Amino acid sequence: MTGFPADWLADPAAPATDVELALLLVNSHDLLEDPADRLHDLRWLTHALAGAGHPHLADPLTARDLPRLRRLRDALRQVFEATDDEEAAAVLNPLLQKARAVPLLVRGPDGATSLVVGAGLSGAAALEARLPSALAGFVAEHGVRRLGVCGSDPCRCVYVDRTRAATRKYCCSYCNDRRAARAYRRRRSPGLA
Repeated sequence: MTGFPADWLADPAAPATDVELALLLVNSHDLLEDPADRLHDLRWLTHALAGAGHPHLADPLTARDLPRLRRLRDALRQVFEATDDEEAAAVLNPLLQKARAVPLLVRGPDGATSLVVGAGLSGAAALEARLPSALAGFVAEHGVRRLGVCGSDPCRCVYVDRTRAATRKYCCSYCNDRRAARAYRRRRSPGLA
């Protein structure tokens, strides 16, 4: 398990985007999993980053990075919980300033030039620069209305709403189905929850 249900990724065949990596990190604390906090060591994250097409991000990580990653996870969760763009900016701007997240034009091995944040950084420092930058770009383009927290209690996983009408309420089809089954049982048997 990489930590990505199939409906978390825009293109499951391609490496995860930095916004999707932010989802992965935030959802490393999942109340429906045992243990709920999968960042108790690096094994899960190493496996998840490799499964997401970014094994190079895990290579320089050490156990000393875990507290930094947990702090980053907690801060990024606040962006998904934000009720407006200003609230998201109040979280993201200090993260961007602290990480010195400066975008640079970089020529890749294929000869293509791309805009890269955190070029030359590795490990936790790269994640601290890249993930807030990706979410900041997403909020600037789409607003926080396209980010959310799963509406199926007790799940608290976050999601990116890619629906045309911005109507997504659940992190994955499992939670959507679980919520629908609960509603069906409630309609069929008013005494049951």
